[in-house]
Amino acid sequence: MKRIAISLATIVIATSSVFAQQPEPSAPAKAVAKPERPICKRSAPSGSLVETRRECHTRAEWNRLAQEGRAAGQDVVDRAAMGGQ
Repeated sequence: MKRIAISLATIVIATSSVFAQQPEPSAPAKAVAKPERPICKRSAPSGSLVETRRECHTRAEWNRLAQEGRAAGQDVVDRAAMGGQ
């Protein structure tokens, strides 16, 4: 788990420095931003070999769902380490 956290921290630091070094665009940005396009993913429910579900969310929503899943998984690991309390 520590390796994953260290790897993620390294990636965040590396990408933030890359974005910080990019020059500002010379043309002014449009006042109205485009709405984010939905990203659709297919998944099979647990126990099914045939059925698939299609779920569509924006990139920000997918990131939030992933973060919630990681937090729930970490909570399970923490509770197991404490003896299931």
